Order: sequence, then structure tokens, then C-alpha cells
Amino acid sequence: MGQIKQSVRGAVLALLAGFVVGCSSTAAPEKNKLLVWHVGSEEEAQIIQKLAEEKFTPTSGVEVRCESMAWAEAHSKYLTAMAGDVTPDVGTMGLTWGTEFGSKGQMTDLRKAYGADLEVLKAATFPSIWEATEYRGAVYGVPYDMSLMLMYYRKDLVPTPPGTWQEMVSLLEKLALKKQNLLMDWGSMDWIGFAPFLWQAGGDYYNVDKTRSTIDQPEAVTALTFYADLYRKYGVPKAGQGVAQGMRSADFPVGISGNWLINSLPVDAPELEGKWAIAPLLAGPSGKRTGFIGGRAMGIFARSTRQDEAWSFIKFLSQEDVQQEIYKEVAKSHNIYMPPNMKAWDALPMSSEIKDVLVAQARDAKAPPSVLGWNDSTRFVVEAIQKAVVKGGDPKTLLAGAAKAMNERIEK
Repeated sequence: MGQIKQSVRGAVLALLAGFVVGCSSTAAPEKNKLLVWHVGSEEEAQIIQKLAEEKFTPTSGVEVRCESMAWAEAHSKYLTAMAGDVTPDVGTMGLTWGTEFGSKGQMTDLRKAYGADLEVLKAATFPSIWEATEYRGAVYGVPYDMSLMLMYYRKDLVPTPPGTWQEMVSLLEKLALKKQNLLMDWGSMDWIGFAPFLWQAGGDYYNVDKTRSTIDQPEAVTALTFYADLYRKYGVPKAGQGVAQGMRSADFPVGISGNWLINSLPVDAPELEGKWAIAPLLAGPSGKRTGFIGGRAMGIFARSTRQDEAWSFIKFLSQEDVQQEIYKEVAKSHNIYMPPNMKAWDALPMSSEIKDVLVAQARDAKAPPSVLGWNDSTRFVVEAIQKAVVKGGDPKTLLAGAAKAMNERIEK
């Protein structure tokens, strides 16, 4: 049996050597180095590598090797690594993956291992992003970065952005006369795009203790009814060009997209300088303008033999000055991820107008639910959304079916 296990481990290791791209040709941990896997571009991994070499290793004596994995392949590669016992010391990953992997015994419970330190880190982090990393008292990862959903608008065409659902409807009726419209290019026809409307209506995907889906409640029905109307009644495109192109052509002078557009829009449409702005998302029946917040978490794998060194590196990456440096370096590629450390925002190179809106939205935002079974349940929400929008299905009936399927997949 031992030979078989070694053969399996060797096969998995060989497979991962082709999976992971970075500073080394093998994915096996080196005894004298902390191995970090980063979900994202090679450029981002090199930013982490450079910061480690320049600021972490000289003071800690701990060397780091950071390797990148593409988003599309990362989840399956982590599962493969766990099966072969060849996980890294530290990994960045989707926000809710830590809960999934931790439930399999593959991640270190950071609250249990480093409770006092963890509470200090939590106090410095936006609560909205932290929620996605906790599961029944355990914390298997901490926020590494975050992305916010925002409203963009052409100030010369829409002087005052809509602030409520009803104001958006009034605007859409006026824009229709000019053959203009709203465009949603992040999460359109998907659970991510629907999520803000659900929360703005006062609903949620699960109850507070995460033991039952509430997607069938009246607030959710109200949200899906309005969301479907945007497409069916007011002609919001189901798919198509991005918000940047839509604003540039003036066909879509208002749009909903991610905060990365703040950095890419000036490059993609320089002629719009001074003509566009951002605003928080709409206030729904609840009175809140809750938006979606995504991003990455970072955690320590349970089999790491360098737990304390790994935690020291996570704390290093969570420092406000380090997060500011990561933001500045990533922004050079015309992309933008926001630091989860609240103090890191004080010195970010952006106008106060933009920063104020970002902070306001970050304080009224929610992340994906930290629920075992959620990743497998999103398809039921998406199916309900698409049937309501494309086929005109009854939101109440569709959401009742989604809730039933979601409840069957909640792992107690």
C-alpha cells in the first residue's frame, strides 16, 4: 500500500509540475523555502515574489517561492494537490474556497492557531469581505484583496445618477426615447449580478446561521421580479459589449461593472476624460445600496511544516504599506484590486471623489456566502434567473425550486 500511495503522490506531483507556472519547474515544497501558490497572473505572482525578497526575507530570514495558477484551473489543481499530499504552504484562492478545503481537513484554522493575531487583522479589515472567510467559528483564510461592484455614468448625458430602483426605472424610460440604455457587464444573468438586487430588497441566499436557504422568501421574489423586468420590460441587454465601450459610444451612458474599470476606462476611452464618474449601486426596498464584493483569500495548508513562518508571511501581506505597494504595482497593468486593509486606503493614489464612493460601497457590500454546498448551488440560482428573464417564468415558483435544491446541498 505504501508503494501505491507513493506512486499516486508521484503521479500527482508530476501533473502539478505542468499545472503551476512560477519561479521553479516543480511544485514540490523546498525545505528551506516557503511555497506560495497564487491564483492570478504570473505578473501578480512576481509582485508577491519581489516584495518577499525585498522586505520579508531580509527581516524574517524566511525565503519565499511564489507561483501562479490561472483562475480557470486553480480550484481543480488545489483539489488534485490535496489528493496527492503536495499542497503548498500558503495559497491564495477564491473567497469561499477556504471553507470548502478547511472542511476537508486541508486548511489550518487560523482562529484556533493564531487567535490574538487574527483578531488584530480582522479589526483592520473591511467587515464585508471578512464575512466570506468565517465558517462556524473557524477561519481558514483571510482576505488578500477585493473587487467591488459599482455604477458608472456619463456625467454629460446623465448629470445625476439614479439612487433608487424607481429612479433607475424613470431614467431607463427617458433613455429609451434616445435609444440608450443601462448595461450590466459583471454578473449579468448570473447570481453575482442578481445578488445586489437581492440584498437591496432585504433578502439573502441563506438565513443568518447558514442552515437554510431563504432564496424563496418574498424579498427574493421582489428582487427577481425587478431584475427580470430590467431585461424584459426595459430592454437591458442580456449580453454584449462592455461598459467601457458602451459609455464610449454613448449607447449605454450608465452601467454596472467592477472597480477595475476605474483604471482601465481612462486607457480605453481617453476622450471621455472628465465626462464620467462612479456612484454607489441603487437603494432597493430595504433602503440599502448593498453591492457585491469579490476577491481572494489566503490561507495555510494543514500539511505545511512551516506553519508559523506561513502565518508571518500572511501577516506581512496584510500590512497596510505592503497592500498599498501591491495595489500600485497591479494598477500599472491597468487592472485594480482594492486592499482589504482599511488603513491602506488612506494613501491610495486616486481622487477623493472616487475614493469616497469606493469606501461607501465597500462599507455596504456583501461577499459570497460561506456555506458548504454553496458552490454547487449557484447553478440553481442561475437557472431560476435565466428562466425568469428569458422565458418569463414566475419568480416565486422558480425560487421555490432553487431553495429546495439548495437546502438539499447544505452540508450540516
